[in-house]
Parts: sequence; C-alpha cells; structure tokens
Amino acid sequence: MIHRFNCLATGIGSMPIADPESAVKLLHRYLPEALFWPQLPQRDFREHMDVQYSESLPGLNLDEANKKASFITTGDFTPALEKFFERYLAKDYGFFRITETYAPGFYALLAALKKGPLSQARYLKGHITGPLTLGTSFKDEDGRDIIHNEMFFDALVKGLAMKAAWQIQVLKQFGKPVIIFIDEPAMESLGSAFCAVSSQVIAEKLDEIIDTIHELGGLAGIHCCGNTDWSLIFHTKVDIVNFDAFGYMEKVMLYSGDIKKFFGRGGALAWGVVPTGAFTGNETVDLLVSKLAAGFRHLELEGIDRQTIRRQSLITPSCGMGSLTPDKAEAILKLLSEVSARMQE
Repeated sequence: MIHRFNCLATGIGSMPIADPESAVKLLHRYLPEALFWPQLPQRDFREHMDVQYSESLPGLNLDEANKKASFITTGDFTPALEKFFERYLAKDYGFFRITETYAPGFYALLAALKKGPLSQARYLKGHITGPLTLGTSFKDEDGRDIIHNEMFFDALVKGLAMKAAWQIQVLKQFGKPVIIFIDEPAMESLGSAFCAVSSQVIAEKLDEIIDTIHELGGLAGIHCCGNTDWSLIFHTKVDIVNFDAFGYMEKVMLYSGDIKKFFGRGGALAWGVVPTGAFTGNETVDLLVSKLAAGFRHLELEGIDRQTIRRQSLITPSCGMGSLTPDKAEAILKLLSEVSARMQE
C-alpha cells in the first residue's frame, strides 16, 4: 500500500517542555495531521532516549542518584532472562509497556485523543531508540558497550520491538494508521573506526524490529540526523526514511538510485528541512521551500516524477528539540507547519 503523505508535517520526538499536557497542546496546534507523543528529557532523566525504553530489560541497573543506567551481566540472570523471553514469545505486549513515569507525554496524548476531536488527524506517531544507538549507549560493569554482549543485546533488540508493538496496540484504538520511528543518531558512526559493529548485523536488527512493527499493522520509519550509509537504510524493510535535509541534502541525494527503488516499493522520504541545533531564527519559509524544491528537482532528473515525490514525502524538523528552549521549539514548529502548508498547495 502506498500512503499519500503529500508533504504533511510531523516531528521527531523530544520537546523542551516539562509539562506533558502543554507539550501535547502545542503539538496539536501545529501538527494536527500527524500527532506524536512528546519525550520530555528536561523533565526527568528517565525520558532520555537511552533510558526511556529500558523498563523490563533483564540485568539493567538504574542509578537514580547519578541519573544513568547500565547493565550488570555477572551473576545468575537465568530466571530473569527466561521470564523476559517467555513474555516475548507469548507476545505479551503489556509486559513491555512504557509506564507513565518514563513517558508521561504518551499518556497525555492518549488523554487528549480520548477527549478531543480527531477530524484533522491522519496518522499517529510513536518512537523508540534504535538498536545501534541504545546498544552503544548502555555499558556493562566493565564499561564495555552492551552491543558486544550477544545475549543481553538480543534482549535489548527484542525489548525495543515489543515497546514499538505496545505503542501500536494502544494507539490503533483511535482508528488511524500508526507510524513508529526508530531513532538512530548513532548510525552516523557506522562503518567508521569508532564503531566496531558490522553493518550487516545492524541491518538485521533493524529489520527484526521493523518486522514486529509490520506484524502489528504499523508503519516503520528510521531517523538519522547525521550522514550515514544511506544505501543500507534504504535496503532495510523500512517504510519511511527521515534525514536532515537542511544539513545533508547533497549527501542523501547521492543515493538517488536507491531512492528511486525505495519509492517504487512504496517508501517515503521524511525531509528534515527545518533546522533544530542549527536554528537561528532567520530561516524563512521561502528559504526552506527552495531547499526542498532543489531536492525534488534532483530526484526528477533521476527519473522520479514530481507527483510521486510529493505524494511520498513528509516534512519534519532535522532532529528532536529536547535541548532547545520552549520559544525556539515553538518557532520551529510554526515554521514547519508553514513549510508543509506551502508544499501542499
């Protein structure tokens, strides 16, 4: 099935607001067609992308005093691992739920959806952290990335898949297609001297999560805010590829052959054309629309018709906004909404 996104606007995940209800209201004001639940990392360290999806993982040690999490891999974890994998095989999505302590924004969105009209909503969006990013964020007791521990990394990947499945199970009650983005900023390091993990392994782990998302009827996206091996991403089973179109347009357009095949199987590009970390306040709708137009023209020259590009495109910020100020975040959302509206004209 080919989804007609037609340049609708959505966001990445994090917001610089402490109050979840206020964050949801702000998102509803500017992104009514594709609402997402806000991560609020300035509110609590449990909402950081390396902790938010850690509940239920066997061997995980949460150090509240120092606001960090790590794995303890020594000792007898057989009972905990057996329980974890039993719940996974039983598809007990509730066991893997994200509680309100870790994601109040999710529950604030649920409350708003139950109370308010959904006439404008075309999609609902959730998110998880990707396996490479999380696998290289968590350390064991010796300071070694947990991605190098086969048993615990396998549990981490399956835990992420179940977190995605649980979100879809809850959100699909509203009768809208559900999109789950896999946020993978660490993909920028894949293949470099700083990442001793094979690309094939990461592609397989991404597909494992994507298969679970598809099994539940969801759409899967991959977000990377830096430059990476885009060919690897386009050749996964992903439905939406989200990239920083403000900073890396030329890099991604080098993969126009892969993009053409990706569009041909119904895939969509999410153009992160509104800058976040590089946002100055001087950006205009005309400037960002001209950037998108240049990207569209490049793909047209590669034999992709403009109608296909517009239909299979979304507009997003270049990355999450959790580290910004609330004023900057609202300015970015306003600009995003206006760029999307212009592109839909």
